Amino acid sequence: MDLHHLINSLLGLQDLTITNAELSEDFVSCRIKAELPWARARCASCEHPLLEFHQWSHRELKVPPLGLFKDVVIQLRYPRGLCPICNKIQRAFVAGVHSKFKGHSCSFVETAGRLMEETTCAAASRTLSSDPKTLWQIDQWRMREMQKNLDLKKFTQDIDVSRMSADEVHFKTETETKRDHPFAPRWTVKFVTNLVCTKEAKIIANAAGRDAMALANCLRSLSRPQRLSVEFFSIDMNPGYFQAVSKLCPDAEIAVDRFHLIQNMNEYFEKIRKEEFQRAKKNKKEFEEIMLSPSKRFMFLERNAVLSIEEHNMLGKLKVLNTNISNAMIIVEYFHKVLEEKGVQGFRSRLTKWYGLVRDSKLLPLRKFALQVRKYRMNIEAYIRSNLTTAISEGLNNKIRVLKAMAYNYQNEESFMLKILQRCGFLNSRHMDTRALFKYSQLA
Repeated sequence: MDLHHLINSLLGLQDLTITNAELSEDFVSCRIKAELPWARARCASCEHPLLEFHQWSHRELKVPPLGLFKDVVIQLRYPRGLCPICNKIQRAFVAGVHSKFKGHSCSFVETAGRLMEETTCAAASRTLSSDPKTLWQIDQWRMREMQKNLDLKKFTQDIDVSRMSADEVHFKTETETKRDHPFAPRWTVKFVTNLVCTKEAKIIANAAGRDAMALANCLRSLSRPQRLSVEFFSIDMNPGYFQAVSKLCPDAEIAVDRFHLIQNMNEYFEKIRKEEFQRAKKNKKEFEEIMLSPSKRFMFLERNAVLSIEEHNMLGKLKVLNTNISNAMIIVEYFHKVLEEKGVQGFRSRLTKWYGLVRDSKLLPLRKFALQVRKYRMNIEAYIRSNLTTAISEGLNNKIRVLKAMAYNYQNEESFMLKILQRCGFLNSRHMDTRALFKYSQLA
């Protein structure tokens, strides 16, 4: 194999002749001198051979690292000459040189882009010895180009979308500078809704907001047959999400997420704890006041909490002294067992008994929660049948929070959503063929 051809292939270039190379003694930088011979010079506009030599032009070109050398630059010399088709002096076409990011090869842009799929622009700039602002621009351009080339309806044909979920993630909180009246909101909280394919554990699409319109925009990225093939859809108790799924996925059974359901129940239990704490404080019941204080609330809300023998004894004593707390804890624990049922018939039977416990306890907060359970009973049954939750969505949300922390938060909403699709979805080189991006290969 020709050595010049091998080096050109490694650098992502073509038709260049290597004339010299300067290597630093510390194995950090490498300067390669190369030129495009006049015999192979073609017009950059029409690719017709240039007939009359005019002059040599020079440019430094950044290429990917080679072995131990992380700062590799090509000092390029290429001809300019008369093109008979264009009838003017034209530069020669050099394949593999990026036309948008001047001074960078297509191979460098692709290498940097793949690296920024896994890390931040600042970390990539240290690895590639390049300007972080330039790398950020490369990352933004590359994500937008990949999004243009990604036909999601065609791409997801082979993906099982029978089980889906949706959840929102916090984007940023803005302080309101213009308030019409003293009672106007002081802050505006912005969210991004993510549509998740449970089988693939990937985010398929996202949209700004957390209302019906946001989820509808996500679902419209799927074809109609794909939306009709959805069997179960797990969401929290967001009315807008219910509306969007019912309209665009009419055959899907909506399953209420167990995590959010338990979270709501714990909030109602917390109201009972606060009421009993204030009552104990008013009646000067010191032991109950200590046990019902906010610092002890973890003992009541966590299942199978790791408690010492002394804490178990103190909790047992509290149950004897405070009937409302004892009844509330029994109801909460029994509701967990209701949700652990594997069949619908067993669920209905246990749920009926749970309703009776709530009614007999005469605890108003739990009665309100029971009305909520009655409202979403069919959706809870869908969860029992499918055992589908938003656990994968919550896990991806944690990954997105780490992404935000690494970037010290995002201000550009479009950039944030693209980055989510890149890190947690299919908008990356692991799932897409990025060779189409090498069409940007003319010397600007």
